[in-house]
Amino acid sequence: DINASSSRSHSVLRISVHLEDGRRGRITLVDCAGSERKEDSMYHDAARRKEAAEINASLYALRECIRFRRLQKEQEAPGFEGKKQHVHVPYRSSCLTRVLMECFVM
Repeated sequence: DINASSSRSHSVLRISVHLEDGRRGRITLVDCAGSERKEDSMYHDAARRKEAAEINASLYALRECIRFRRLQKEQEAPGFEGKKQHVHVPYRSSCLTRVLMECFVM
């Protein structure tokens, strides 16, 4: 099994820089665990299937945050002619999106 020794989690590295002149910067690097296909995990034990389901759920939550944030930006754009509606971005849907929330709102 090729995934037997691979990472089964997401990794987030955040680097902050504070310059002497008061300027600040931050970069966030994310390595997401790969999504699991149901066909690939049918031979795994229950714990491994649960882990795969959690990975897929967090990737889905990330996709939804990106999608809803894009909808927000489209409504804020000059020349938007549609009906403006409140768009809720579901940052609290997973641990991954809670950690990355500030990346979306900047």
